[in-house]
Amino acid sequence: MGEKRGKQSPSRGRPLTSAQLKRNAILHGLDGVFFFAAVTLFSRQTVMVKLISELNDSSFLLGLVSAVFWLGMLLPQTVVAKKLEGLSYKKPAVMACLVLQRVGWLVFLLTLFVWWEPTVTLTVFFAVLILNRIASGMITPLWTDWYTKTTNEKQWATVLGVRRAMSGVVGVFLGLLIARIMATSGSPARYRALLVLAVACYAMSAVFVALVREDRQEGLPNQRATGWAEYYRGLVRILVDRPDFRAFVLASLAVTLPVTLILTFLARYGLAHEEATEGIVGTFTAFFQGPLALGAVVGGVLSDNRNVIVPFRVMPLLLAAAIGAAVVSAHPAVVSAAFALLGLAMGIRLTCLLPAIFRFAEPHRLPSYTALCMTVLGIPRAVVPLLAGGLIDAGVIGFREVFLFSGALCLWGWLMFLRMPPPARDRQQAPLNG
Repeated sequence: MGEKRGKQSPSRGRPLTSAQLKRNAILHGLDGVFFFAAVTLFSRQTVMVKLISELNDSSFLLGLVSAVFWLGMLLPQTVVAKKLEGLSYKKPAVMACLVLQRVGWLVFLLTLFVWWEPTVTLTVFFAVLILNRIASGMITPLWTDWYTKTTNEKQWATVLGVRRAMSGVVGVFLGLLIARIMATSGSPARYRALLVLAVACYAMSAVFVALVREDRQEGLPNQRATGWAEYYRGLVRILVDRPDFRAFVLASLAVTLPVTLILTFLARYGLAHEEATEGIVGTFTAFFQGPLALGAVVGGVLSDNRNVIVPFRVMPLLLAAAIGAAVVSAHPAVVSAAFALLGLAMGIRLTCLLPAIFRFAEPHRLPSYTALCMTVLGIPRAVVPLLAGGLIDAGVIGFREVFLFSGALCLWGWLMFLRMPPPARDRQQAPLNG
């Protein structure tokens, strides 16, 4: 026990007790409520779309937000996984990445008291977004591994589901608040108010993360002494040697890329309608967040009590229904219904993706599996919306054509999941999982 924290040890500390695991679950839930409240208050799908639309009417910029979001998230992940996969304690690194992830929004808030000019404001916005996404890419494989070590394995999806459900319920009220602020305040005051609240929620989230109790991990070999070429060959071998995981990743891409496309453009599509009001983005947010809470609960229960593939057979059908509603009309009421169906689908997906990766992953390779999956999913999610935005601006296609392509893709993914068996780990635990 004389070894410094953050390095490997052949020993293992005292395991977390049942009471400590329950306390951690509560802390993870509270962290999620405040974190997702912050994300909702300055939402990429609604509030950021409105901000960009006020400064520039280009659909390409909306695609650029998606590109930055996913490229920034995926590029650091495999690097971080290699560096940190075998650390005995991960919370210090989690906290460092957390600060880097969130401090930029405080900077952007301060600039809004000085500037509100399209070129300067958009430049600062994208610079901050890049910093935020790089830090998010660093923290994702790290946080997921840390999460599995600080919660009960039999409740991985349930805790995530409750965490998302609570934040979804809060999100309904935040959507109404956003609508009120948008309707009663001009720019940039409306965005300053929303960012003040978001930064405060980010700070509260960090407090609960800091309170989570972590046990020392077993000191098995990690990737830090492995050469980069060998490490990346090992990542490729995961996809080559694990056809079950490869099929899961490809099917996930087929149902995840449509989510990215429709969420990138749906709010702009609704904002362009003649009956759209200033506060409509708050309405969209409320309609999205409420069903998201229900979807998170359903996804968590199905994942922990059936198997992790079952929720992925439900989610694409809800997504297809949302896309169908959007294709029918751009009326704000119809778009709100589409956001509600999307929220239900997203609640299921957000709850179940990580537990599914946990079930496929080999022991102590979880960060690499997470990074690999997120990278394969992230590259198309960065490139395709950017390309779609450029084509929309050029008049080659319209929003409806993008939505129809998304619908066809998600139905293909649904067919893939229908044929997919659960991972071996779920099959081995069939008596527990039903």
